[in-house]
Amino acid sequence: MATSTFATLGLGAIAPYLRSAFDLSTFEVGILPALVFLGSFVVSIPAGRLTDRIGAGRALVISQLGVALSISIAAVAPSRFAFLAAVGVAGLGYGAVNPATNVLSTSLVPRDHRALFLSVKQTGVTLGGLLGGLILPGLADAVGWRACLMLPIGLLLASAGGGVWVARREAAGWFTAAPSAAAAMERRVRISVPGGFPTGLFGFVMSGVQLSVAGYLTVYLVDTDDFSRPAAGFALGAAFFAACAGRIAWGYASDRWFTSHARTLVVVATGSFAALTAIAAGAQGAALWIAVLLVGFCSFGWNGVYMALITDRAAGRGLGHATGRGLMFLYGGVVLVPPTLGAIKDGVGSWTAAWVAASLAVLVALSTLALGPRTVVEVDGSTESRVDASAGAAV
Repeated sequence: MATSTFATLGLGAIAPYLRSAFDLSTFEVGILPALVFLGSFVVSIPAGRLTDRIGAGRALVISQLGVALSISIAAVAPSRFAFLAAVGVAGLGYGAVNPATNVLSTSLVPRDHRALFLSVKQTGVTLGGLLGGLILPGLADAVGWRACLMLPIGLLLASAGGGVWVARREAAGWFTAAPSAAAAMERRVRISVPGGFPTGLFGFVMSGVQLSVAGYLTVYLVDTDDFSRPAAGFALGAAFFAACAGRIAWGYASDRWFTSHARTLVVVATGSFAALTAIAAGAQGAALWIAVLLVGFCSFGWNGVYMALITDRAAGRGLGHATGRGLMFLYGGVVLVPPTLGAIKDGVGSWTAAWVAASLAVLVALSTLALGPRTVVEVDGSTESRVDASAGAAV
């Protein structure tokens, strides 16, 4: 996850070099992450099915080689159009990473530890973004932006090599658990999971809000709170630091204290709503910094628990396909929500309106997840099987 994010979303770290090289407009710079996630949106379900069909190791190899090839084309692109097209194609490979890594992260992990394992895995996203910001600009200064892309390309090829190793072990049965029937009976519990629509809506809204905060927070702080650009960048870095801590903390908490991962997500979203409301209300000084840390901890920290909820909803069926279907909503939110909030800000001429809209969207998403129909599944510690369904619960 970190390698893939470093190579794709890390391009934002060298945006000034790209703007000069291709005479990119501000809009074209802004759509770089949208192109990545648009490609991921298109491929998410097919990639999930492919993972179930050929195995997670092989799917991981394909995804890493696909991203590496696309970034290689971008590195030698002669024109703006060729560069942007290569970034969009890289998104296709990026969209195939999550189904494969989800399967590998949970195949031998009992359910009561999956949220933590998946949360640790999901810190790769924030880690890749942080490393991109720390490493790529300085490297571009030293050797040029085209040559600096050789580093993420090399890491992707190394990751693909790791995928080959995993594929061989997968074929040898390393990732196939055979728990005893007695142990399964002892650990069997019944849990309720939300239906497809509440789950998808939650992912759509929270992913869109997450990328909106990542994209707009620094501009907001400079425009309205007289932050210097370095100070605003430090604030965003603090939010990402809180996000890394939040992903692990929420995963641990969900495994330890919550029977249902959906309940954890409701608590997380409540914290996100509180932080966004504080920002919308014009928090200043220490209150603003607390809101920034809380928005990172909650608005960025939910992903691993959401992935664990997806494994519950898979209910013994193809996890790769279920992951791809769940990610389709996440990527859709990333593509649509940030531009919508930006349009609200431009149309009304107020950052407050944009943050209020984000807060209300989170409130709707968490209320729908908390109050929507549920499906009961029976968990035996490592696998799930559907035993009862509420009307309208499954999609």
